[in-house]
Amino acid sequence: MVTTAQKRRLFRDLGRIDPEFAEKLAPFLEGLYRHYFRCEMTGWENIPERTVLFVGNHNGLLTFEVLMLFHAWWKRYKGSKRALGLAHGIALNNPFFRWLTPRIGAVPADPEVAYEALTRDYSLLVYPGGEKESFRPFTERKKINFFERKGFVKLAIRAKVPIVPIVSVGAHESYVILHRGEEIAEKLGLKEKFRLHGLPITIRSLFFLWCVVSGVFTLFPLAVAPLAFISIFVPMPSKMTFRILPAIDVESMWDPAQTDNDNNQRIYDHVLGVMQKVHDEEYAKRKWPVWG
Repeated sequence: MVTTAQKRRLFRDLGRIDPEFAEKLAPFLEGLYRHYFRCEMTGWENIPERTVLFVGNHNGLLTFEVLMLFHAWWKRYKGSKRALGLAHGIALNNPFFRWLTPRIGAVPADPEVAYEALTRDYSLLVYPGGEKESFRPFTERKKINFFERKGFVKLAIRAKVPIVPIVSVGAHESYVILHRGEEIAEKLGLKEKFRLHGLPITIRSLFFLWCVVSGVFTLFPLAVAPLAFISIFVPMPSKMTFRILPAIDVESMWDPAQTDNDNNQRIYDHVLGVMQKVHDEEYAKRKWPVWG
């Protein structure tokens, strides 16, 4: 959670996306979008004119699908539609990402910051599953999981905005995650210090560990260890598909005769069910992993 002083500063700075920086970044992102990840995005007609809460599903270790979605949005609207995205503290506080994410519209994943953005007529993109969903094993890539996090439902009801789901498939195939590594993250204190619920184990991270361990006995594996470490973070060129779904009027779904918890759960189940159905449809179109 951010402090009150940080919130005031963030409220003042909302919308200060750097358009010059976005334009400079565009050719590189366009190369990734069109040729490396071969992205396809449909459903633009489902975006209302009014402020909305976009809800997406996370995929993959470094969530490149978010960057591709940002690029597609920037290409289409060039700042004419105001939108921000909630980002994990790791993305905002890490020196590697700090130079990038705030300049393309990322704000802290804090309920009050999110509500303030919506009340100021900024549409907002949230990923309720967070890093827990992005770190899920490869065998679970076809299942959307928000881990019963219903904050997005409460936010939409409080701000009186509809929810527009955005379903993505393919990005999880850019990294083959074998295990979420929750126990490792907890033992290293990452969960308590950074709210990081996992330290994913991938085939390439195991190869890096093999290089380090075997390097004790022979020089060659140790020599390639730096390259093996870098390769952990390089995504495979998996084809990504995005589908923007029709808006869900959550206000009309609210039943005064039911408790808040029951209403939140029912709306949560509905949104997740709608997204999972489309997710299954999109995955059914894929013939091969990575290739699409």
